[in-house]
Amino acid sequence: MTERFDAQAACRWIRDQWCELAPDGLQDWSEVGPDVGIVLGSGIQFPADGWTEYCRVAVGDIPGMPSPSVAGHGGEWILGEVGGSTILLLGGRVHLYEGYDVEEVVRGIRVLAALGARGLILTNAAGGVREGWSPGQVVAIEDHINLQGVTPKMGIEAASRIRNQTGLFDQHWIDRTERCYRNDSKAGATDGFPRGNYAGLPGPTYETPAEVRMLRKLGADLVGMSTIQEAMVAVDCGLRVQGFSLVTNLAAGMSGQPLSHEEVMETGRRSRGRLLRIVDAAISTLDPDPSQVKPG
Repeated sequence: MTERFDAQAACRWIRDQWCELAPDGLQDWSEVGPDVGIVLGSGIQFPADGWTEYCRVAVGDIPGMPSPSVAGHGGEWILGEVGGSTILLLGGRVHLYEGYDVEEVVRGIRVLAALGARGLILTNAAGGVREGWSPGQVVAIEDHINLQGVTPKMGIEAASRIRNQTGLFDQHWIDRTERCYRNDSKAGATDGFPRGNYAGLPGPTYETPAEVRMLRKLGADLVGMSTIQEAMVAVDCGLRVQGFSLVTNLAAGMSGQPLSHEEVMETGRRSRGRLLRIVDAAISTLDPDPSQVKPG
């Protein structure tokens, strides 16, 4: 049985670290929290010159937090600033296939919400199921198919209610992000980005060609082993959520090549630039532009 987790105790420990490690005079870190949390997928790292870093803590030192055993997911929570927004990079993502249960997988998201964040940007490395996509393509997650066999607890009345999962990913925020990204002359992204449905499987094995054909018939465009549980808990905790998949490989049977984690990592490193420009656009559009909001 999983040991009971105290998210508030974890928050207090993190804030103590922020007060000790972050530069003086910026914020009262005993009170202020991040605007947005960001979870980076396999092989995807935030560039050191793309933001202002305040401090970092090892995820394994946070009371009650599990530590990752899979390469490419880092092991630190890093507090910083991008374009005037305070962000928290949540390194150390863990997965069901590592032996953790679903509540351990989502602990970081519960802590992020308890710290006062308003938004969450989830990224992952995914297999491309839709024909015509190639490695390096960035796709906004529009909806999901949960084939992982578990769901996290939802609120204090979880045992007595059925939760509505419609609109898990904030479509208005995605729209604002795409407009901002298209208007970024440095990105050169006049066509924006596609949207698709993400199928979550438990792992740790890659899908067979027959399973990929099944997923396509079910309406999946992407397949991976993360993200869904995190998104469900985030919305239940009151966070707005966006998700982006970086297609790091074509799903089994589509390319004629064997799949490997090394391929995923290499594509993530090679193609992260476009994904991170989209993440920048998402950070800057968490809140609607007041000039674009129609009066009630």
